[in-house]
Amino acid sequence: MPVQDVLWDTVAANSSTSWFIHGYSATEAVVFSIVVFPGTGEGVPYPVAHATLTQGESFQHVDGTQAYKIYIQNNAPFNSCDFHVLAIVESL
Repeated sequence: MPVQDVLWDTVAANSSTSWFIHGYSATEAVVFSIVVFPGTGEGVPYPVAHATLTQGESFQHVDGTQAYKIYIQNNAPFNSCDFHVLAIVESL
C-alpha cells in the first residue's frame, strides 16, 4: 500500500507534541514515520531539522476503529521544526 501523508505540524524549539490518530480497522497494521524540515529561530542563520518520533500506544477508539498515539520531540535547541507524519498501512 502506498504511504499516506497523515498530517503536518510545527513544533517550537525544545518542545514536543502528541497526536491521537484513529480510523484504522482491526485488521490493519500501521507504522508511522516523520519527514522533518528546519523551521525558524531568531538569530539562527542555519536552522536544523532534528526530531524524534515515538510510537507505542494503541487503542480501540469509541467509534470501533483502531487508534494510535504518537509523540514528536523537536531536538533542535534554537529553532522550530516542521514535520509531516507518514503512515504505512498493511492489511492482515
